[in-house]
Amino acid sequence: MAIVMVVMAHSYCLLQRLAHAAYIGRAVNLLERSVINLGPVGVELFFVLSGFLIGGILIKLFQSTDFTFATVRGFWIRRWFRTLPNYWLILTLNIILFRFVKGNTLDPENYIGYFFLQNLVHPNILNLFPEGWSLSVEEWFYLTLPVVMYLSSLIFRPADKGRFLLRVFMGYLCFFLLVRVANAFHPLNGNDPDEGIRKVVLFRLDAVMYGVLFAWFSFYYKAALDRIKKPLFIFSVLGSVVLYYFIVKYELAFTPQPNHTFRFFTNAFLYMVIPVVFSCCLPYASGVKEFRNKYLAGAVRHISTVSYSIYLVHFSLFAMWFYNFKVSSVWMGIAQYVLYWAVVIGTSSLLYRFFELPVMKLRDKWSK
Repeated sequence: MAIVMVVMAHSYCLLQRLAHAAYIGRAVNLLERSVINLGPVGVELFFVLSGFLIGGILIKLFQSTDFTFATVRGFWIRRWFRTLPNYWLILTLNIILFRFVKGNTLDPENYIGYFFLQNLVHPNILNLFPEGWSLSVEEWFYLTLPVVMYLSSLIFRPADKGRFLLRVFMGYLCFFLLVRVANAFHPLNGNDPDEGIRKVVLFRLDAVMYGVLFAWFSFYYKAALDRIKKPLFIFSVLGSVVLYYFIVKYELAFTPQPNHTFRFFTNAFLYMVIPVVFSCCLPYASGVKEFRNKYLAGAVRHISTVSYSIYLVHFSLFAMWFYNFKVSSVWMGIAQYVLYWAVVIGTSSLLYRFFELPVMKLRDKWSK
């Protein structure tokens, strides 16, 4: 679901060219703000889901092992075999296309994207691969949280691992939340809430932690969480609808708010409220079985499997290139949009089958 929301938002530029057409142009204009705002919301959902998954892995490792540095290293290797080769491959392809096909001059600063430094403190400078900002947040989270867990356990030698982990997680979350609150008083990167806050690693490392906290409750208090999972799910659905209404109405993700108090709240707390609301659906959603319709279940399963590859190729590698091709009619525009989705999903499937999956099979050997 998260990846579909992001691709819909990022590919809407292909439909915007039909805005002046009769009938369909009205629908395109009417849905523009709603669809474009799916991008930021989809990424927030991705952070929450990632935190729930990775948090569960880290909690199990911490609970079942001594959590030595070798444990941390093994976790990193397994994560990096999953994320880095594919990311480096697509980043390299974008650099090649940017330099040799488009004929543009390549800024040497773009190479820092290989080390996820493009948006560490300041707005993303990796113009040829702008969607990579969220992957930078993820990678710095993978790097820093296990280190905090390891050093904390080394210093305090916890007797009760569960309570200790909760303190560590809350400390990590509160620290980066306070960093964002402090920035709301004196914005480091100006008043742009999108490039200056939402896409900056320093201000977003708490985003993944909300899913991690629900993974903690699911691991240590699953029975209690199961008793309230339906009310939490209802709250999450209703809260998401209300939040999305305000996000679209006031363009909270993209536009500085004119009211000073409202601007401070959105800059400091919007990206706390969104993941908290989304996280409340996790206890219920994690227990949902597959769809009864085997074709729908297969499609959802496949999209989920290749979602990382879809995220990597969907925008810079395809959407921007499709946009350069002119369309002479409404039907050609619609056909191109359908073709875009087919190419993205097809390419991502091939990338997963012949590159991502073979690389992941190597991680068991290297993580020992």
